[in-house]
Amino acid sequence: MTESIVGETYAAETCRVLSSAWESWGTPDVDVIAHLINPSFLGGPSWPAVRQAHAIVRREDALLVASSGLADPTEWDDAEPTNGYELEVFGISPDIHIDSDTLTVATSWLGQTVMTVSNLVAQYGFQVPDMLDRHRIITIQLDEARLPGEAADTYLDENGALVVMLGLVDDELPAAVRGPLSAIRLINVKVLTVAEGHFCVHNSMGDDEARRELARRFAAQGGVLWSSLTRPSVV
Repeated sequence: MTESIVGETYAAETCRVLSSAWESWGTPDVDVIAHLINPSFLGGPSWPAVRQAHAIVRREDALLVASSGLADPTEWDDAEPTNGYELEVFGISPDIHIDSDTLTVATSWLGQTVMTVSNLVAQYGFQVPDMLDRHRIITIQLDEARLPGEAADTYLDENGALVVMLGLVDDELPAAVRGPLSAIRLINVKVLTVAEGHFCVHNSMGDDEARRELARRFAAQGGVLWSSLTRPSVV
């Protein structure tokens, strides 16, 4: 997979449609979270067109962190060009101070969670949208997650793992935008309490229905797309 002429031709339009989506929610920073050395050169997962970054979007009541690069225009060796893996992931939280600088956001639990999920998506590639097509909502476990001490008992299991839900949708942001090469999903990352994570696995209704039941409860609670370490568990 290479960027080549495809990236040069379609990168600006891809940036425009994604920026428009984030601007519908808040004000994107000019600066992005980026690495001095691309992690793929150090053994990390390779993103579709190599570029790895994360955008920060702010408004008065919350802060959003989103991957920037998973949907970069990409030319594949064995398939037609696409907007990368045809998705970007994002998380929203009111917990991070809206005036925090780029480094503070990057090292916050929200920034670290979104970046971890971004790299997992890059590792599994098109398997992720395929799973979302089949199940609509999925959960994944993040091992050795780091959260503030006061939240550990509520959000981290006995092994220090955190469960997040991918695929919740709400009118607050579009579920997808039309990229120049293919549709790009905007995949929400929702942090689950330990009780909510266990509910997805240890239940009598089946995993898919359990996840949908959690989605219904989040809708009743409000702030469907938001994560907060002080949010009351719905289980």
